[in-house]
Amino acid sequence: MPTSAKQQTIDELNDVFTRAKSAILAHYHGISAADMTILRTHMRERAVDFRVIKNTLAKKAMKDTPLEVLESEFKGPVSLLVSFDDAVAPAKALADYARSGVKKSPDVVAGVVEGQQVTLEEIQALADLPSKEVLLSQLLSVMNGPTTNFVGVFSALLRKLVGTLDAIKDQKAQG
Repeated sequence: MPTSAKQQTIDELNDVFTRAKSAILAHYHGISAADMTILRTHMRERAVDFRVIKNTLAKKAMKDTPLEVLESEFKGPVSLLVSFDDAVAPAKALADYARSGVKKSPDVVAGVVEGQQVTLEEIQALADLPSKEVLLSQLLSVMNGPTTNFVGVFSALLRKLVGTLDAIKDQKAQG
């Protein structure tokens, strides 16, 4: 029977697992305490919840949550990176941290996005995606392209019509 403190931790983790849009499990062994502090700060600045949790408590807390698919991945010392708003944030934050020149970064074990387990390659692909703002601007430029082309074609047709009418007017004036 778990103590009340453990039960409180399980309930808190269950709430986190239920609200999570995405999560990444990563091994943190080999990272010094000072680097862990830097890692936690880095994740907090990017709105990513970084936790080191006991596997037994995590397994109990993940019942009937989107993260339940990761139950078999909780082996050894693992950390959990969770985002409640942006499904891509944990992958991008971890990749940014690895590129920042640190000695050792966490090794990704597994991940979940929107309740679906993702492979390590998919996590890397998420990390390589452009930011949301860049994607939106690209979408708007793609949507704007046909409209701009239509206006250009329509203007050309009007110019040709006006040129033709001018030529007819000049021809009648001479004749």
